[in-house]
Amino acid sequence: MSTRNSLGPQIVIPSAQGSPANSAAMAANITSAPTILKSLTLYSYSVSWTGVAPVGVLSIETSNDCVILAAGGVSGGTWNPMPLELLGAAVFSIPISGNSGNGMIDISNTGVNAVRLVYTATSGTGTLSATINGKVA
Repeated sequence: MSTRNSLGPQIVIPSAQGSPANSAAMAANITSAPTILKSLTLYSYSVSWTGVAPVGVLSIETSNDCVILAAGGVSGGTWNPMPLELLGAAVFSIPISGNSGNGMIDISNTGVNAVRLVYTATSGTGTLSATINGKVA
């Protein structure tokens, strides 16, 4: 039996009124539920979207000082943008466009306490879904 920590796939965007299950409307900004990583050093977000020409950017925010609530989840904290890699270049956001698509944001060797996915809308409409998964290196 393995003693390595892992985080099974978890949906991080709750359903919004008028959106399909486990997705949110891309006409406005979206912030996912935060995920506490504990001792996980590897994690990834899987995202997919559909709609009428949604345009915006995805970013990941991290926090080391958010409060873990007894009932689950987190509260407060200082949230900072995390540098990502896109086509070999360091970036703080990844563009989304087109009527439908999907992608993966893979993060390795991190020591942060909590993460959340942020979509910043520019134009268009659609729905966004996201799932996180993680494990120890």
